[in-house]
Amino acid sequence: MNNLTLRQRLLILTLLPSALITTLLVLYFSMTGINAIEDQLRGKGLATVRYLAPVSEYGIIAGQMDGIYGLVQAAMQEPGVKAAIIVNPKGRTLAVSGRVSLPAEIIRQHLDKPALVAETETWIAFGAPVIRTQSDSDPLFDIAGLDENPQETIGHVFIELDKLDLIERQRDLILQGLIAVLTGLGLMGALAIAMADQLAKPLQRLTAAVRQMSAGHFGTRIPASSSGELRILEDGFNDMASHIEGAHQSMQSRIEEATAQLVFQARHDALTGLVNRREFELRLDKALANVHAGGDEFSVLFIDLDRFKAVNDACGHLAGDELLRQIALLLQGRLREEDTLARLGGDEFGIMLANCGLIKARQVAQDICALSAEYRFVWQDRIFAIGASIGLTPVSRDVREIQEIFALSDAACLRAKELGRNQVCEMAPATQTERRRDRGNWAGRLANALSEGRLMIEAIPLRALQPGVPGGPMAELSARLNEPGQAPVALSALIDAAERYDMSSSFDQHFLDTAIRALARASKQHMPMTCMVPLSRASISTPETGDYIAARLAEHAIQGEGLCLMFSEDVSTHQTSQLIEFSRRMRELGCQIVLTEFGGAISSFTQLRTVAPSYVRLSQSLTRDIGDGMTSTALLRAILEITGEQQIFPIAEAVDDTPLLEHLHRLGTAYAHGKAVAPREPFDAWFEGVVMRGSRG
Repeated sequence: MNNLTLRQRLLILTLLPSALITTLLVLYFSMTGINAIEDQLRGKGLATVRYLAPVSEYGIIAGQMDGIYGLVQAAMQEPGVKAAIIVNPKGRTLAVSGRVSLPAEIIRQHLDKPALVAETETWIAFGAPVIRTQSDSDPLFDIAGLDENPQETIGHVFIELDKLDLIERQRDLILQGLIAVLTGLGLMGALAIAMADQLAKPLQRLTAAVRQMSAGHFGTRIPASSSGELRILEDGFNDMASHIEGAHQSMQSRIEEATAQLVFQARHDALTGLVNRREFELRLDKALANVHAGGDEFSVLFIDLDRFKAVNDACGHLAGDELLRQIALLLQGRLREEDTLARLGGDEFGIMLANCGLIKARQVAQDICALSAEYRFVWQDRIFAIGASIGLTPVSRDVREIQEIFALSDAACLRAKELGRNQVCEMAPATQTERRRDRGNWAGRLANALSEGRLMIEAIPLRALQPGVPGGPMAELSARLNEPGQAPVALSALIDAAERYDMSSSFDQHFLDTAIRALARASKQHMPMTCMVPLSRASISTPETGDYIAARLAEHAIQGEGLCLMFSEDVSTHQTSQLIEFSRRMRELGCQIVLTEFGGAISSFTQLRTVAPSYVRLSQSLTRDIGDGMTSTALLRAILEITGEQQIFPIAEAVDDTPLLEHLHRLGTAYAHGKAVAPREPFDAWFEGVVMRGSRG
């Protein structure tokens, strides 16, 4: 019944009672008619024998066989009479006509009055006694004789009536009843269909319109052609649809405005309006690809202001911000339109000089250095000399990746500071021989770190900020390299080195082994747990990574629900097809995907559809300034709304103070990690203390 449409239900409710009542009425009248026909036949038979018995008396007494035979012949002329027979008191036949079906024992039985004597499916028989009358004596003078001589039975008459006519009439009556039932049902069905259509069609139009609205067709309307309550529903739906369409258009307009702002913010620095680091990296990547394809070489400058900290400390952040804006204008005035000027962070700037060789780039760098030395920053009643240290790197086909450009330029800039500041230092890419030597050095360092256990896997705990999100212990895996007599090497540098020197596979497998072993132990204790494992770019370009994950999960006899594989949004942009295939296979294993640095570029929203991640880790550029202005908050809200509609959980990273954590909670961010949540700690210590101790508790 629950699967029936409204129209079908109305038809059932209308037709079922009507059909039942009609059938009962026709059945009642048909049975009544059949009984009446049977009673009529019985009455006719009794009347016939009542008439035939008296008229047979004289013939029996006088022995006139011809007269008796004439009587039975006359009885046979009546419609429906099958046979007639007159017998004497002993049951001997005196006259008979027709084919008698009565058995002899019935014919010989004594009857006191006219009665039905036998009945079959095809005939019915009646009999009556023939009584001698007392008319030969005078009862007035022979009163005593009346008492002494009771009525004498001198014979019996029997007739048989054919029931075929009765059966035929009964059939006709039943057929007429069926025709009446079918006719009535047809008329009622037509009326019920008309009524059901009149009631159901407006509701069906409403249902179809609601489906269209739920599918996103907010311009859907229905004709208000009904009356009564249905007209109220139609008008109400149209009014509601108009309001929803208006609200959707308003929200879409706000989202488009926020998206436009997000596009600009994703590519530009909010303070200076210059290109930001991410966009600078993308342009470097395109320019480097062009060089490898045979295009012109270019040069990169890294600029670090020499006395920026003194301005900040003496005059505050407002003065520092103003200094950065003025320096940006100063640098822009020295560059061509095809050059790219970017603020890389803090007081660092980057310049990409398109189609510019080393000699010309050196001249540009020296001019900028001289401009910076001559520039004076005035704030209130104070004047500051600034200056800039510049690292120059010419980019040729010897450079394989943009990380190498950053490393060389940064090292050159640092060298310029060490030599006394406000000067230019150059650092060219390594030759093949130098690269092989450096590769062997890094390969040995990473191999020794993995074998000797000096690669410390760390856990960065996550905290759920909203009710209803997946719970249980959650941690993002990180790492640092501890070497005797040297500062620890951070995860980003390790990944860059591993990818540069083709060791990312061993590095990723070490991460995966740590996470899968922990998940297996937690599974045995029936403890839910989530490990977010960062993987390198090379992992998604080869099927061996997927095979390795599948084999390790099968070896430990667990599913991949708690294993989340992390890729940066930049990787998904440049290796989209490979990441889509890799993500599909990982989801088949039960694993989940995390996109990091989400929101740093407009292509982030495309990845939500193509990669379909379960989590996104928000770019710090979205969260660090949300307390300072409405624009950043509006952009973050737009992203949270879009991810929320697709059941994707956003994660805020590096949340180091409680007010920011509370603000993110109010905005609806699903998770956060950082110093305000919990400090990072060795993964084994976190696993034993949080996961396993929780299972024992």
